[in-house]
Amino acid sequence: MNAAKIARIADLMSYSVQTVDADSKIIDLIQRLRRIGHEGYPVLENGHVVGLLTLRDADKALEYGLEAATVRDVMLGGTVTLHPDDPVSLLASTMIENDWGQIPVVDRHHRLLGIVTRTDLIQYWGQLHAAKATQISQIEIDSAKHILGKEPVHLIEQIAQHAQKHDILLYMVGGVVRDLLLERRNTDIDFVVEGNAIEFAENICATYGGRLHTYKPFGTAKWIIDDKVAKTINLPLDSIPDHIDFASTRSELYEHPTALPTVYNSSIKLDLRRRDFTMNTLAAQLSPKRAMWRILDFYGGLADIEQGLIRVLHSLSFVDDPTRIIRAVRFSERLQFVIEPRTAELIQTALPMLRRITGERIRHELELLLKEASPSRGLLKLEALGALKHIHPDLTVKPTIRTAFDTLENGFPQWSENTILIKWHLLMAQIDAEKVVAVATRLLVSRNQAEGFQKTAYIAQESTQLQHPLAKPSEIDALLSPLSEEGLIALWILLDDETARQRIEQYHDEWQYIKPTITGHDLRERGLQPGHEYRIILERLREGWLDGDIGHADEEQLALKRLIAEVYYDSTR
Repeated sequence: MNAAKIARIADLMSYSVQTVDADSKIIDLIQRLRRIGHEGYPVLENGHVVGLLTLRDADKALEYGLEAATVRDVMLGGTVTLHPDDPVSLLASTMIENDWGQIPVVDRHHRLLGIVTRTDLIQYWGQLHAAKATQISQIEIDSAKHILGKEPVHLIEQIAQHAQKHDILLYMVGGVVRDLLLERRNTDIDFVVEGNAIEFAENICATYGGRLHTYKPFGTAKWIIDDKVAKTINLPLDSIPDHIDFASTRSELYEHPTALPTVYNSSIKLDLRRRDFTMNTLAAQLSPKRAMWRILDFYGGLADIEQGLIRVLHSLSFVDDPTRIIRAVRFSERLQFVIEPRTAELIQTALPMLRRITGERIRHELELLLKEASPSRGLLKLEALGALKHIHPDLTVKPTIRTAFDTLENGFPQWSENTILIKWHLLMAQIDAEKVVAVATRLLVSRNQAEGFQKTAYIAQESTQLQHPLAKPSEIDALLSPLSEEGLIALWILLDDETARQRIEQYHDEWQYIKPTITGHDLRERGLQPGHEYRIILERLREGWLDGDIGHADEEQLALKRLIAEVYYDSTR
């Protein structure tokens, strides 16, 4: 890393600033302004800055009963502005002379570009004068190539050059930046555009090929990379990510706790502020060219990464989105970071909010946890925190989950590649079998899947038949036939017993495929009327083959005669 000190307003300012119209009524704006929570809002008239409205003055006007007051009546009037190329030294004097805590930034045509605040200035001073200042760092290109690989970095550079050519502010954000600093490979690459990300992604797609999936309400686009893209940039397809995500800088309002957010356009600074933890608020600027690979750290992410801390950005973070509780645990276990004390306190306060999160969102977060290298540690930490019981009172894990997951990692029957579904079976088998369906329903698991989890749990918890030395193959078959392959593997893992495991393997490899040679067609040829008797006869013939009572066709014919007499006699008595 090398240092690059800030010298211009452009390096401090936030873009896509929230504004108000001079003739709007305060009473019509106040709820939105309070939810956004900024201290000041540039006031526009005919597209030009004519003043600044502070939230304090807007609130005070309503407290004084001025319900008819407009923004113009209350605002700090004047055209106090700065330009992107102005030196930072001019910012302090402008604030002092005009007593404005937020200064609009305009271009040479006086069109609003963004805003720079008192907080930006304080953070800058802190970087300059702190005893151990956290400098604005820059990612070394050679280091990025070593960690990510030369090909993904080349792809990033191609996208960056496209943004530079079209004067678009582009940033790489989130986990990939964090992991670059931690020297961990992560090719899940996310870009943020200050402007229209969908339009930018469409231009990328038109230039390089591939396919695009867009979601206009959030201003996001997913670029699917194919052979044409790889050929255009002259890279092997298997050496680069299969997709890249683009998003417009945005901020979010939570109308009430646990609600999905309302989205509005914002600056990179505010976009990063909506992230979950400080370590995930870092961005690598890629455009303009002079700023390429510079790290933006507005919220102390660099320091927390250095100290190995997981820290939320504000006190209501877990109330806004309680799934962050699960993410905090997941990251702490993956990175071996410590959840800092205040964040741990906020988790405890927000635990009851987990009850209000939809089952689908909870299931998604738990599934991400199950995909981690050592998911049992995270699950046991959630248990210790009390988080699982707030999701559902009967959702629990025991220390034995660690042994089960270790067995899954170190050697198990390779009958299915769906290890996540196997882990779900193992997790659900920790719960009282009678309560499995209720827990699975809370997580919005399908009814069939929930019943599958329950069947596996019942056998793991209550059945001794698999270990019983006198159990017949037909009895084992009846016990195991309702289970999926994932359920069978989970049962094999859970029942650490040689006899039980041998029987599960024999059922899977042999017994489930044994069938009588006689079919329903043969029964019809004997003049027997179709009905439930067919099923009874064929099942008993199959049991005879399984248990060794029938060993060849002649014995099967004798057994059939006996069964016809018994079944049809019994059914007509």
